Amino acid sequence: MKNNRKMPFILLLLVSVILPCSGFRDVCYGAPKRTKVLPINVAGIELEVELATTFEDHALGLMYRNKLEENGGMLFVFPKEQILSFWMKDTRIPLSIAFIKADGRIIQIESMKPFSLDTHVSREKARYALEMNDGWFGRRKVKEGDIVKIPLALSEKSEIKN
Repeated sequence: MKNNRKMPFILLLLVSVILPCSGFRDVCYGAPKRTKVLPINVAGIELEVELATTFEDHALGLMYRNKLEENGGMLFVFPKEQILSFWMKDTRIPLSIAFIKADGRIIQIESMKPFSLDTHVSREKARYALEMNDGWFGRRKVKEGDIVKIPLALSEKSEIKN
């Protein structure tokens, strides 16, 4: 009989531990494995990058990760050209970001510090942003004005949700 009295308490304790982690999987267990990847070409360099196409993808970005493969990165895709703004809250690794026009031209490259609340805003409207390890663009001599080739099927999609 005594065990039956403890049962509601044990269930409440389990729910209070399990429920928060189910809603915040990235915080509790690390970032999920992303399945959306895309081959792109950055100034003649072939890469496969993760895609961020939804509002949720954009909000999560590369947060909570401890590392990024040397040629790993994330391409943020927006439905149309607009002024883009990024920050590094809860992002553990230093990154570089390239803001890219709809035609694939890189218009701006910046370095971003981990956990920083500084905003990195595109100087003009852009459709894409590509985040890579900090210094990646410089080490490969990729500069503003260079072209990022994005598959036509993605660049023409109008159903990308923001």
